[in-house]
Amino acid sequence: MILSVDIGGTTCKLGVFNNDNTLKDKWQIATNILDEGKHILPDIYQSFLNYFDEIEEDISVCSGIGIGVPGPVDFNTGILNGAINLGWSDKKSVAEEFEKLSGISAIVDNDANIAALGEQAHGAGNNADDVVLVTLGTGVGGGVVSERKLMHGSNGSAGEIGHIKVDHNERFLCNCGLRGCLETVASATGMKNLAVYHYTHHFEETIISDIISDGTVNAKDIVEAAKENDALAIRVLEDVSQYIGHALSSISAVINPKVFIIGGGVSQAGDFLLNRIEAEYRPNTFSPAAEGTLIKIAELGNDAGIYGAMELVKQYIEEN
Repeated sequence: MILSVDIGGTTCKLGVFNNDNTLKDKWQIATNILDEGKHILPDIYQSFLNYFDEIEEDISVCSGIGIGVPGPVDFNTGILNGAINLGWSDKKSVAEEFEKLSGISAIVDNDANIAALGEQAHGAGNNADDVVLVTLGTGVGGGVVSERKLMHGSNGSAGEIGHIKVDHNERFLCNCGLRGCLETVASATGMKNLAVYHYTHHFEETIISDIISDGTVNAKDIVEAAKENDALAIRVLEDVSQYIGHALSSISAVINPKVFIIGGGVSQAGDFLLNRIEAEYRPNTFSPAAEGTLIKIAELGNDAGIYGAMELVKQYIEEN
């Protein structure tokens, strides 16, 4: 069997997989970030121990554990370079610490990367060799799978799709300190940025004027208003689609994936968003690179991470 865990700031999602890659069971526990997060890994191990006690099996039968973490990882060493929302402010040897706790071989990667691997192998990627995941949440994340292996780059920064520069007017400041990043105009935060901008500069009438004015407007509000043919909301979604389409065009010219997968909360807009991204992507992309490329909505939802973490074990522990 294989263990997997996707560690988040609020919950840790745990999975146990059979040797044929099928999910045997899954559950989640609260992420205890007290005392600089020192309880997180022991809590995860104890939860797995409790599970194996219940099914009356020995946890030592497991070949390894894959761990996803919300922060930059040196994939070769398993060292996380800090995760503030977990209370881990400094570098942390996540793989080594879990192995000392459990005696089980561990492998660690960034949570967006493992989600990409999960979707590639078990979700919308349909096991294609070359897949790119773009996650549209509070920010914009991503992961690149090339020839069924995750790309990490020279220092682990590959797949940082949210920091491709697309807004050349540089209207909004990104958390990275730069302006014009995809994250500032295509995430849930970016949609809010655009709604406020267009309300201030171009549109006097919109059904969401009150919540724009008081600062409570969110991505869901904008999508719902667009479905009611609100001009400002439609303009925001058209802008978002244009920026995503151009980012995918740039990625295609470099990576040439078979499938782009759009995930995260914003992707719940579904075909309303997807059709507009397609309309921007096709005419603006080097045609050989776009030929046969699919753009799809993610399928695994919150389970993408545990599937991807399982795949890490299959690829890097069991096959070695």
